[in-house]
Amino acid sequence: MPALFPSDWLADAPYEDRDLGVLKAGKESEVYLVSRTGPTRTCLMAEKRFKPRLQRAFRNDYLYAGVWGEGSRHESRAIKKRTRFGQEHLQARWESHEWATLQGLHDAGVTVPPPVERVEHGYRMAFIGDGDRAAPRLSEVDLDLTTARRVWRELQREIQLILDAELVHGDLSAFNVLWWHERPVIIDFSQAVDAVVHPAARDLLRRDVERTAGYFRRRGVAVDLDAALALVGDSPARFAHQVLSS
Repeated sequence: MPALFPSDWLADAPYEDRDLGVLKAGKESEVYLVSRTGPTRTCLMAEKRFKPRLQRAFRNDYLYAGVWGEGSRHESRAIKKRTRFGQEHLQARWESHEWATLQGLHDAGVTVPPPVERVEHGYRMAFIGDGDRAAPRLSEVDLDLTTARRVWRELQREIQLILDAELVHGDLSAFNVLWWHERPVIIDFSQAVDAVVHPAARDLLRRDVERTAGYFRRRGVAVDLDAALALVGDSPARFAHQVLSS
């Protein structure tokens, strides 16, 4: 499958960036539209800005936090005690984790927005949309049966690529997939986990497949869940370490 963007899509230096306003305001973050104009082209970027933890509604961090990088004993103790220092450290760990996940999945060939750069309390990536209109979420699109069958196959392949990169999305559904140029683009990696070391990785993988399959069942696609799980790479052998350690 061809890349989402040509290799030279990003405006070259010297460039000027301009904030065009909010695209989406959510519980955990806000996404802004930013234009970048260089000598030969203008491009659009989406800038994800994370809200401070005390302002966020998302509280189930501890299911995922074990994969957000290891800190010192002092930092780990502060996180457990929920001190201000601990909250600040967990915030920084969370932001770095999502950026690194996006980079890693893009490098692995997963269909995700191409990453651009880190910024304070967030990061920039390619804007997925036409003009200044964001692509709709798959959950908002009513695919015909033939297209739905194709996209279900494609998303199973994407989930397989994510797992081959030793990650699990952790919150995948039609709500976290954009529909752009007749193809699915996976977004939102704040709850991604390491497939090798995270004790809930297999459960989260199965949940990702089941939730995503629900959209296609509603479009009339005959879904064999066991076959889909086998296709994406779920197996007792892959997750044997979790059984042994549980």
